[in-house]
Amino acid sequence: MSQADVEPQAVRAAERNEKTSIRNLTVEQVSNLRLLALFVAVAAIGALLSHGVLLRPENLSNILQQNAVLFVVVLAQFLIVVSGGFDLSVGAVTALASVIFVGCIDYGLAVSIPAALLAGLAVGVVNGVLVTFVRLPSFVVTLGTMQIGYSVAKMWTGGGTIQTGFRGATLPQPLLRFYSVDWLHVPLPVWLAIGILALTALYLRSSIGHFLFAVGGNARAARLAGIPVSRVRLTAYAVASLIASVGGLLFALRVGYGDPQAGTWLALDSIAAVSIGGVSLTGGEGSILSGFLGVLIIAMLDNIMNLLGVSVNAQPIVKGVIVIATVYIYSRRRS
Repeated sequence: MSQADVEPQAVRAAERNEKTSIRNLTVEQVSNLRLLALFVAVAAIGALLSHGVLLRPENLSNILQQNAVLFVVVLAQFLIVVSGGFDLSVGAVTALASVIFVGCIDYGLAVSIPAALLAGLAVGVVNGVLVTFVRLPSFVVTLGTMQIGYSVAKMWTGGGTIQTGFRGATLPQPLLRFYSVDWLHVPLPVWLAIGILALTALYLRSSIGHFLFAVGGNARAARLAGIPVSRVRLTAYAVASLIASVGGLLFALRVGYGDPQAGTWLALDSIAAVSIGGVSLTGGEGSILSGFLGVLIIAMLDNIMNLLGVSVNAQPIVKGVIVIATVYIYSRRRS
């Protein structure tokens, strides 16, 4: 084929890609508007049922503060879901990071923080290698590393929580106050979550971020197009676990100790948030903003049920029904 034949084909391909991008952008905007409408509806109904308590500034601040860890972990889950997988180990990474962070505090923050982050990164690399190169299902791999992560954390602490390092040091009091400080009436942990959101958005706007959606949509086609599928997936799992380990640091700062049982709810809640946010559970589609709105809806639902006195045992049933209904609605729209 001559150069003269190739150039018109390249132009037509570029035009098709541009039209597809415009269509996808429009669909994404409509999806975000629908999700925003759902969020407003939940807030309005919750305010009505709670006689206005839900929307009081102190209650809204409490919602944000209590769910800062979930905000962070959902970003990790988002990366894996859009790549076409699931990560059940995010909760275990959070727990393990909280334990290592407190356990190594004797050596100072310059050691304890990197140690916790590196532990999370290691779990992500293991997940990525097993999913990408050994070609095991992500569900099975992360289920296994979830069990391993929780077990290692329990072995470190003897099964209970850990409040001191090896030599008896505790988390510095100024650091513990981090969780109770506000800036512009927004808790600092939430600002940290927003910062991680911004960094994740930049990551998704990079070439490897664009590749992530292509791999999640159709890995075979992405490979034929020259996209380094293995590297993209491995990087996604590594970055996701690194983000989840930041959630472990936030958890430890919130409660003042490391807990090997921390995050047992995070895997399912993070998947619930991204599904409510309209992120395709088969990969390749989704907006990081919609995932963030999904977290806000989950957090608000939890708070509404607490204000109304709904039994703790019944709350997961309500969320489960909502998740199933949401996924059903989105799947019907896509079909």
